[in-house]
This record gives sequence, structure tokens and C-alpha cells, in this order.
Amino acid sequence: MTGREGRGGAAVLATSWWLVRRPGLLVPAGAALALVVATLPALDDGWALRVLRGVGVLLACAWVSATDDPAGEVVAASPYPRHVRTLARVGAALPPLAAAWAVAAVVVQVRAPEVPVAGLGVEALSLGLLGLAVGTGLRAWHDLHQPAHAAALGLVLLAFMTSAAPRWYALQQEQTWGPPWDAAQIRWWALVLVGAGVVALAVHDPLRRPRLGALVPVLRP
Repeated sequence: MTGREGRGGAAVLATSWWLVRRPGLLVPAGAALALVVATLPALDDGWALRVLRGVGVLLACAWVSATDDPAGEVVAASPYPRHVRTLARVGAALPPLAAAWAVAAVVVQVRAPEVPVAGLGVEALSLGLLGLAVGTGLRAWHDLHQPAHAAALGLVLLAFMTSAAPRWYALQQEQTWGPPWDAAQIRWWALVLVGAGVVALAVHDPLRRPRLGALVPVLRP
């Protein structure tokens, strides 16, 4: 990578952070930290598992806000293709959300050591990637420049549905050990791969059809 390319990449990330630091990102992230603080006295009374799952849903909704591209039509002519701009926004939003998750996980681990923080991290990552998949899919295949609200709503509904299945098939397990928990973790990892795969397909720039004049030579007399 040349110095010019490095400066260009840094500029893209800086601009992306300026674009994503909006209420759609900051409000859910702040709410996640506020949830941990508000429930701190009850974390060692059996609420830690539900609280950390709630934190994961809020942070996933915050991450989905990075799929909004209100200036997409304007910057379409920029030297950076859509997949670069999209992934830059998603990457710029990730560090503060990861920091918020780390704070919540440490607090829960201290107050309730029996809670499987790593497993709940897989759940949060899966929800985040599924939300990104919906958002980038709406942007790519339905031409929505601001799909975050619809994607976040779908994400919240999905989070509720993951606990509605029967015990042996539910994704959100209350029992954090044994075969049901292990099977749920495998399903969550499968959803991580599905979400990442859909995002990879959705962020590709649409193929431009070549003009007829570029294919058929013009014969002049």
C-alpha cells in the first residue's frame, strides 16, 4: 500500500465515522450501557443473562444504523465503490460498539461469573450480522438508501422469535450447559456465516451493462 492509498483509506474511515456518529448509533449504544448500570444491583440475582442479551440486541440495532447511505446517489460517482463505502461505515461503527460490549461483559462476568459471556457474544455477533444482512440487502436489492429503521425492526422481531421455539430448538437457551446449549451455539455460528455471506453478496456494486456502442463498431462511410 502506497502512502497515497493509506491516506485515502484513512480519509474514508474518518468520513465514515462522521457519517455514522448519529442518534441511530449513539442512542442504542448509550441505552445498552445504561441498562447495565440500571440493573447492576440485580445482576447477581439471576438477571445477568437477560441483561447481557438485551445489551447484545441494542448494540446490534446500533450496528445496523451503519447501513444507512442517505448520500448514496451523490457519492456514487466518487472513486470509492459502494462496497468500500459500506464496509467503511460498518467498520467505523464497530469499535465503540465493541468497547460498549466489553464493558458490559466485564461487569456481568464480575457480578455473575456463571454467565457464559463468550457464548452470548456469539449471539450478539450473529444478531448484528443478520441485521447488517437485512440492511445491506434492502440497500442493494430494493434501492433503499436508509434501510436501518426497517432492518432494526426486523432484528428486534428476530430476537423475540429466537426464544419462541421449543426448548430443544430455541436459539436463546436459559440453560447454559448441556446438549441444548451446545446445539444452540452451533445454530448461532451457522447464522453468523449466513449473515456474513448475505452481506458479502449485498455490498457488491451492481454490474453496469456495457453500452451498445462499446460492443458494436460504428461503421462510417
